[in-house]
Amino acid sequence: MKIIFLNPPAENALVEYPDERGDSYIETEDFGSFPPLGVLYVLSYLQREEPHHELFFKDCVAERMSFEALGRYISAIGPDIVGITSFTISLIDVIKAACIVRKHAPGAHICLGGHHPIAFPFEAAGLEAFDSIIVGEGEEAFTGLVRAIENDGNITKVDGVYTRDSIRAWMDSGYSDKRFLTTVTVPPAYIDDLDSLPFPDRRFIRHIDYHSIVGVTDKLATIISSRGCPYKCVYCDVPYKRYRQRSIPNVVDEIAECLDMGYREFHFYDDLFNITPEKVIAFCDEVDRRGMSFIWDFRGRVNTVTRESLVRAKRAGCRMISFGVETGTNEGLELLRKGTTVEKTREVFGWCRELGIATIADYIIGLPFEKSRADVKRSIDFLIDLDPDYAQVSILSLYPNTQLFNEAVAKGFIPPEKWREFARNPSRDILIDHWEEFLSIRELVALQKYAYRRYYLRPSYIIRSIMSTRTLYEFKTKLRGLKTLLMG
Repeated sequence: MKIIFLNPPAENALVEYPDERGDSYIETEDFGSFPPLGVLYVLSYLQREEPHHELFFKDCVAERMSFEALGRYISAIGPDIVGITSFTISLIDVIKAACIVRKHAPGAHICLGGHHPIAFPFEAAGLEAFDSIIVGEGEEAFTGLVRAIENDGNITKVDGVYTRDSIRAWMDSGYSDKRFLTTVTVPPAYIDDLDSLPFPDRRFIRHIDYHSIVGVTDKLATIISSRGCPYKCVYCDVPYKRYRQRSIPNVVDEIAECLDMGYREFHFYDDLFNITPEKVIAFCDEVDRRGMSFIWDFRGRVNTVTRESLVRAKRAGCRMISFGVETGTNEGLELLRKGTTVEKTREVFGWCRELGIATIADYIIGLPFEKSRADVKRSIDFLIDLDPDYAQVSILSLYPNTQLFNEAVAKGFIPPEKWREFARNPSRDILIDHWEEFLSIRELVALQKYAYRRYYLRPSYIIRSIMSTRTLYEFKTKLRGLKTLLMG
């Protein structure tokens, strides 16, 4: 059979706050373009288990493919099965892509996967554009679905696969899976042994220009060493709460394969890479043992950092670490359930500066305990004083299935059924909510601009940034970032 794995176009994704042009001030895409690794894992697993199928992968976002072009692509291939990945904020485009598939390949089975069916399983299964959905991790589930379709079997006997009819048995069942957010109320597909999975087959994406605005080469590969995050930050909707880790040799084997393909820079896209200092040190030991040389960075938390782990990381090629700093007071960190202090944050950033490891501070403004512009500016003062190499300042978004969203509903700021109604019948009329009890979104956008310009337009920062630039690619990405900043 011919099977297409599809990341649909993103022409109608919901925006944070529309300005006079109808766009948000700074979009996620302004920070880079990364491959949908989840889809590639599913593709690669099916390819290994059922190699007789003809597989296709299309990342419409990164390849800038329009819906019209997608229709021509579908017609040319004539797929039997199409798997479409999704996020809730992109649901309009996801459904539109499915309708295009239905128009140009009317006999194809269309399966919806990704984050959205995990967040809204019953609503997702009810969408007429899809024949089935997968709740949870798709490697075994999608392969089981393909086998069932090929052999005229019952697809609903596959763990994690649901149709609009089969999912009804779980309505009002009271089911809850502690490995996920409590909102996952149907049995999900789940992978315990991550080493059992094949590496993502990057031959399907070698032609695509993935990049990071804070990268230093045009040979960037994203990689994950784990799945899930055990922390319970009140603003986060990462669905997998049980942390599962690949073995260190397995991770380094994948890096070796990527090096053979020409990649030279690696971005660990884990929700949490440095679960413990010992994990970081073990990774560095394996890299050193094999005599490998490459540039890498990761996303992590300051409360699980030791100076020794940073020393080892730097020696093994770690160039940069992105930390979720979020806010500048201990009271705020406690309310966000970050499990750390500003003193620890200062210490870790000081270690990184001393060792020559670049840092990114991910920051949030518009938090419930910021009751005035002065409160926000005091938090930004901490960011300026921390002086990371890069800062990413976001306005708090209230996503469903998070503690802060539920608190906003309880206070009457958000209609309780808003997102469920959107999940049943998506429309561009909806906007992502923010905490506007004390400051309006217009004021918060102005403060976001203030934060970015105050941070990046400091003469000392500009001189340091120029002096630290080592490659033409890095210079071009910094120039692109400056253009975005000044035009916002």
